[in-house]
Amino acid sequence: MTQSPVNAIFGIHTMTAYNVVTGVPYGTARVNASAEITMEGEIISLNGGSSKHSWKNERGLIKTEVSITIKEYTSFLFGRLLGKDITENAAETGGFCSTLTAKSGTGLVVATGIATATVKSGSETDLKFDKFLVVAASATTVDVYGYSDVDYANGTDLVVQNDGYKITASPLTITTSTAVEIPGTGVELTGDSGIIALVTGETASFYTRPINTGSREVVIGSSSEVFSDFGLTLTAGRQSDGTMVELDCYKCTGAGMPINFTENAYSELSVTLQMSRDTTQGGLFKYTDARASN
Repeated sequence: MTQSPVNAIFGIHTMTAYNVVTGVPYGTARVNASAEITMEGEIISLNGGSSKHSWKNERGLIKTEVSITIKEYTSFLFGRLLGKDITENAAETGGFCSTLTAKSGTGLVVATGIATATVKSGSETDLKFDKFLVVAASATTVDVYGYSDVDYANGTDLVVQNDGYKITASPLTITTSTAVEIPGTGVELTGDSGIIALVTGETASFYTRPINTGSREVVIGSSSEVFSDFGLTLTAGRQSDGTMVELDCYKCTGAGMPINFTENAYSELSVTLQMSRDTTQGGLFKYTDARASN
C-alpha cells in the first residue's frame, strides 16, 4: 500500500485583510513572523457526592483566536485595529512645509505677527524630517526650536544650540511683508502686513518633510474613529514539493495595536484577534491546501 504524502505547514508568506461584505482587500502584510490559531474550549463536568471524579463531561464554549506577529506597520493595520485609516501622501519632489499654526496665545500668527512658514525656493534640499516651534523672543524677534536631530545632517547641517533644542544661534527679526530664513531648515518665515508687534513668549508650530518618495500620517484617538470586523487570509510558504496552504478567517475582531521603538532592532507588533462565526460563509474559517504539480 502506498502511504499518503506528509501534510505539513511551512513558514508564513502573507496576511491579507479584506472587507467582510465586499471581499475587497484592505492590504497585505509581507514581513511576518507568525500567525497562530487557538481554539480553546471549556469542559463542563458533573460533580457530586463523594466521588473524586466527574460523573459526566460535556463540551462548553470554544473561543477561537488568531495571534499575529508582524514586522512591518503596513497601512491597513491602522484602520482595522486603531479605527482610523492612515493617509498615504504621494512623492514630494520639493519637500513639504505645513501651515504655521498658533500653539499658545493669539499674538504670533496675526496681521501684526508672522503670516506664513514656507519652503524657501532653492533650499528644498535643506528640509528636515521634524516639527518646529517658533517662540516670540521680543516684540520683533523669534527663536526657533526643533524636537529631534534624526535628520539634521540632511542638506545643510542644522546645529542644536542647547539642551532645549533651540536651533537658532540668535533671534530672527520679523519684518513686515519680508521673509527671513531659518538657517539650515529650508524654511522661511514671512512677516504679515501690519506693524510687527509680537507678544513675548507666545508660540506657533509647523512641521516639514524632506524631498521624499512618499509619506504617511494619521491622528489616532479622535472622535471620528470607526471600527469594523474584517476577514483575514493567511498563506504559508510554498514548499519544495509544491505544497501550499491557506487559511481564510471569515470574520475577525481586533482592537488596539502596539507601536514599538526598540534599540537596534526592527520593531514588531503582536496582536490577538478574536474570530466569530460568519453566517454568510457558514463558519469560522476555511482551511485549504494543494500540492502543485507544475
